[in-house]
Amino acid sequence: MTNRKGLSTPAFALSVAIGIAIFILAMVIFGTRLDTGPNDPPPASADEVARQDAAYAYRDLYEAATAGGENYSTVATMASDHLDTIGDVWVPWPDEVPEGATNPPAPEPASSDVRELLATSISHTQLALEEGDPADAPLYASILIRQQVAYDSLPADTTAVESEGGNDSGDDSSDAPGDEGESTDETASGAGDEAESGSGLSATPLTPAEIAELSSESSLIEFDRARQWLETAAPHLDSPERITNRIALLNAYTSQILDSGTVDNREAFATLPDWFLADPGSETALRLEEEAYDLVMHELFSYIPASTMDQNSQIVATIFEFMTVDQRAEIESFPFLTVTE
Repeated sequence: MTNRKGLSTPAFALSVAIGIAIFILAMVIFGTRLDTGPNDPPPASADEVARQDAAYAYRDLYEAATAGGENYSTVATMASDHLDTIGDVWVPWPDEVPEGATNPPAPEPASSDVRELLATSISHTQLALEEGDPADAPLYASILIRQQVAYDSLPADTTAVESEGGNDSGDDSSDAPGDEGESTDETASGAGDEAESGSGLSATPLTPAEIAELSSESSLIEFDRARQWLETAAPHLDSPERITNRIALLNAYTSQILDSGTVDNREAFATLPDWFLADPGSETALRLEEEAYDLVMHELFSYIPASTMDQNSQIVATIFEFMTVDQRAEIESFPFLTVTE
């Protein structure tokens, strides 16, 4: 009988193959790369491109405003808040770049002028609002509102002491959102002028017909309540004529909503705040006026999740139709939006 001294050729080949497979599996588990170089990051989606472009713009704005010192501290804080919230600039290898790979270079700022960089930030925010992820639309809308307020407060020449144009803040600080005191239609409603001049926000307000298409069940109540509050406040104001246009605009909204077939659920007499009933006068009338505008602006902002992407910027422009100088002065980094950490 012949004794076998080893495996047959097929069995030997199978054993070798199994051994190689086990070796490769072990190497993969321990992190050994099988290719000759680092994997390139996956291509960015359109949403990510819009976000990244906005992040670069916010970072450039922050650096320029910081370099500008105290005059631009408010803009620097705003830009920093916005940059952190949208996720900062994305870098494929933030810590250690693998051999054979390079991080893409950051684009150079087009200017060192704070106003120009703020205009660029507004453009990129508006693009992200109109073409980015719909889930992020409320965030970008809030950022856009804050940026436009900051833009309106800056002088055309950032070396100037006082602001120029229809939104003159009358304050020595170049980034002061606005002055104290009663607002006017000219100073509080600048979105239309900005759209026509081609600076800042480039969008026109929604028409009453478009408002009716977007309106919810609460819209008729909120708009009519605001109208009634404004009509109540008007006799107590030194210059009641400034709110006449806004009352007319609210009437146009409610009429169009009713014409669209919405059931008339308006309050016959809108309940007035207790603090106004206790002391109706010029100061409480001013507060009532602003709270009426708050009702309208919050209702408009609530349309953004349900609106088309193209309408988002129009909603922002419509909100500016109702924002007073005092409301601009008190605005936070994320108006109409609660940001939680």
